[in-house]
Amino acid sequence: MNKKERMKLDLVLLIIWPIIASLLSLLLRPNNLISILLFFGLPAVYLSFLAKKHIKKSLIFSLVIGIPFTIIIDYIANLTKTWDAPTLFGFKIFNHIIIEDLIWGIVWVYFILIFYEYFLDQHVTKKNYNKNLKYLIIFLLILSVLFFFFLIINPLLLHIPYFYLVMGILVILLPLIFVLFEFPVLLTKFLKTGAYFFFLSFAYEITALKLGWWDFPGTEFIGWVEFLGLRFPFEELFFWIILGAMAVLAWYEFFDDDRK
Repeated sequence: MNKKERMKLDLVLLIIWPIIASLLSLLLRPNNLISILLFFGLPAVYLSFLAKKHIKKSLIFSLVIGIPFTIIIDYIANLTKTWDAPTLFGFKIFNHIIIEDLIWGIVWVYFILIFYEYFLDQHVTKKNYNKNLKYLIIFLLILSVLFFFFLIINPLLLHIPYFYLVMGILVILLPLIFVLFEFPVLLTKFLKTGAYFFFLSFAYEITALKLGWWDFPGTEFIGWVEFLGLRFPFEELFFWIILGAMAVLAWYEFFDDDRK
């Protein structure tokens, strides 16, 4: 089996996997933490064995962007009742950050990057990070300082109306539009990656709502999507399920890759 045939087989296996993961979840009813490993962790590990040369770079970027963004976004989302979830650990960091969400943020970003590098990017850079990554780190440090400043002074200052919409526009939509406008050559690769993660994320969403892994207790959404008797915000569909993976790639290509 040559490399091209092997990659086709790997892609077929990954396309089938969300269906298997959903069926196993409905049968075994695992908790939220196990679901993260089932839907994202196992396929990410599988691809890591196939793309060992991409592990370090993908992991470094996942930690750099995944930890601060997840902490800030999850805190505000929980505070504003944008979303909520039970936690296996019995407590939330700062009373609002769900530990499973922090794990998910890192694993989700890593899976997107290792998928992208293995199937679509494939070139290997000599360094495990791009020199431009320092600008992202500086930006995230400033953002984190501001977050903790407001957290200490008055957490209610972090209560942002229609947070999912605001966050989606600023963190997902605008960066994606900017990167694709500046580097249109990336569009095809982004769309191919986005297509797979749309399928995976949609399967995960429906399974999660069915089993109560999370919910959306708030009311500040611009609309709702109903499917198979389940209900979730339009923002969840648009910003995470449709655009989420492509937005991660936009941040990655701009700050840590070659933009080609």
